[in-house]
Amino acid sequence: MINKSEAVASLRPEVEWTMYGDDVENITWHTEGVTPLTEAEVAAEVVRLEADADAAVVESAALRASAEAKLSALGLSVEEISTIIP
Repeated sequence: MINKSEAVASLRPEVEWTMYGDDVENITWHTEGVTPLTEAEVAAEVVRLEADADAAVVESAALRASAEAKLSALGLSVEEISTIIP
């Protein structure tokens, strides 16, 4: 689960800031000239980052299944494959 701090860091990389609790409206920006974020911007970034994480899990599972199928096609047993791909 992505939290608001991760979303803020994603939206404002290389910017120093402090957030107490989960209150986006009261972020203290330690870097000059930073445009403050709204709660809506942070919430949207949380959704985007969670979708990216979910997609990465699906992609990883698909790659694993593809690798297992290729190894099986080469004649490796399930036991042999499990030693290569734990």
